[in-house]
Amino acid sequence: MIIKTKSVQAKNEKSDGIRICIMRRIRPEFVFDIWMPTLAPSTELLKSYHDRRIDWKKYERRFAKEVLNRNQKYLDIVLDISQKDILTLLCWEDTPEMCHRRLVAEHLKKINPLINLSLK
Repeated sequence: MIIKTKSVQAKNEKSDGIRICIMRRIRPEFVFDIWMPTLAPSTELLKSYHDRRIDWKKYERRFAKEVLNRNQKYLDIVLDISQKDILTLLCWEDTPEMCHRRLVAEHLKKINPLINLSLK
């Protein structure tokens, strides 16, 4: 099982497998197979981080509480897909270090340690 992450701005590649966009807002030019905004941060949480009212550590804790801990059925769908095909989680940020796509991918790995992660 392979779960990749990358920016939705990066080139679409056949090796991406099934592309799942986990952003709240999308544009017509984004290329993905499934849109799952339920796994995106709330507008309020994202704004708090971008406005520097909270730091990354607090963002991570709130994201886990607001998204990861409340949306198990959507995480189960992603896990199910990962058992059948390579999948790539897409979000806006250029790198995964401070992006929720990494948090989602790492959470999925905790649920199923057999998952191989490729974070871009």
